[in-house]
Amino acid sequence: MTDYNTVVGAGHVNDLFWIKNVSRQACTLRGYVRAAFVGVYGIGTPYKNPHVLVVREAHLYGHDGNEVGGIDNGLPIPRVTLQPGGGVASFWLDGLDIPVGNPPGRCIISYKMLAWLPGSLTSIVVQPLRSNGFFWCGSFAALPILPGESGSEPSRPLSYYFGSPG
Repeated sequence: MTDYNTVVGAGHVNDLFWIKNVSRQACTLRGYVRAAFVGVYGIGTPYKNPHVLVVREAHLYGHDGNEVGGIDNGLPIPRVTLQPGGGVASFWLDGLDIPVGNPPGRCIISYKMLAWLPGSLTSIVVQPLRSNGFFWCGSFAALPILPGESGSEPSRPLSYYFGSPG
């Protein structure tokens, strides 16, 4: 699993993740990745007494509000088959990068995400994009695992989210 890229704006952080099948057999996934973060609360020394950070997680369909990927409401969450030797699926995590609410949500910074694929008891360690760290204030939402690289159904070109490479 790889943190592919991030879209930030209007107080939202949207991280796109890729799941790649490196085995010699096809595998099938359906649902949401469960995630937890290891690090410290607030901004500070990232590895001073790191522990699992508590961040409330919700599940969204997407295409509603500020999340950028996901599936059109009303469509069933698909069963995704990843072909052997490199088949790719993807999903987005959506959250806030500013504290909101009363009292405001607590912010975390983490340099390690633990992710569980649907039905798995074993976590996968995911490093943040370019060592920037994962930064969330309050809760985040997971969008469903979808076929291909864009984390959206219907699929969109990556340039739709990240612009043209320059």
